Amino acid sequence: MGMTNKQFQGFIRLSLSVLREALKITPDNEKIQELESIFQSMLEDD
Repeated sequence: MGMTNKQFQGFIRLSLSVLREALKITPDNEKIQELESIFQSMLEDD
């Protein structure tokens, strides 16, 4: 059982919001910055 495109986008948006909250706490964390960038590009590619 797979995800619909809408479900996938919802998951990405939720994940991005959590990543952005984490960046507010530790703005210099390069791994979180990288993940945020990857997730944002996943939304833009769709």
